[in-house]
Amino acid sequence: MPTHALCLFILFASLTSIHAQHPWQQPKRLVPKATLEKLIGPLSAEAPSKELKITWVWGYDANHRPGAHDYLKVRDLMTGLLKSVPKVAVDTAYHFPSKEQLEQADLLVMYLHLPQLTDGQYSDFKSYIARGGGVVALHETAIIRPASEGQKLASCLGMAWNEGPSHWGAIFEDISIENEHAIFQGFPDKLRIVDEFYWNLIEHKDVKILGTVRTGPAGRSRGPLPEEKLSKERSPMFWTLESGKGRVFGTTTGHNTFTYYDPEFRIVLFRAIAWTMNEKPDPFMPLVYEGITNSERMVGTTDTMRDWKGKLRRPSGK
Repeated sequence: MPTHALCLFILFASLTSIHAQHPWQQPKRLVPKATLEKLIGPLSAEAPSKELKITWVWGYDANHRPGAHDYLKVRDLMTGLLKSVPKVAVDTAYHFPSKEQLEQADLLVMYLHLPQLTDGQYSDFKSYIARGGGVVALHETAIIRPASEGQKLASCLGMAWNEGPSHWGAIFEDISIENEHAIFQGFPDKLRIVDEFYWNLIEHKDVKILGTVRTGPAGRSRGPLPEEKLSKERSPMFWTLESGKGRVFGTTTGHNTFTYYDPEFRIVLFRAIAWTMNEKPDPFMPLVYEGITNSERMVGTTDTMRDWKGKLRRPSGK
């Protein structure tokens, strides 16, 4: 292949690798605030029972089109919301918390592609959970390679990527949920989230599955699929793991940035944050509406948030 042709091929390959995997996906319709208030139920506590420290763990994303895996954008959105809750202090950790942060944190919220962790970091992570630390792990946090590292990560998070058998793809149907659990209480037995997830993961023996869905084709998708094209078996979507005194909530949803503006997803996320810290969700529930409620009391977004300007893909200067 001539040199100029090879250069064009490499350029084309690099550009086409930065895509929204499912460009047909659109945010859900706005939801009346009254409907959400009924789902949430009456609130009694305005503040947590004690002072809390939340550490948001983040990284850069080099491979996805803006609108997906926006780790910094979501970090800034969510830490801004959480800082408004009384008695809650929030800090951030790049790639993995320091020993000092692990000693001080009540909760780690993790939304990133993890680097390779050392044996010492795995040990510190397990010790943190065992002594009562909470973890909320979102989307690509579950991916680490090779499969032997996935085994180690699953022992901390409950589930993790199994290099080879694991797949990623769009969500094509409503998620069946365990609505007797505190995180999903008040929801019907189905929950719709417009997003992507992973399946055939490594699963810890003590994990409890709270949501499942049938799968479609792995990889990028071009549009919705009819029901007869979906798998017969169901795959986990939401789960919990209780280890020692600690609680972990995991989900492989959270691919699309507009998901974090979905009020029903916010209910699940903020309830999970409270549940992992053994707190009532009440003080976090006002965040469900914050910044996404219009003058007609409709909640959510119609913005796909694709191709926004200014996504940082690497540390400054590198």
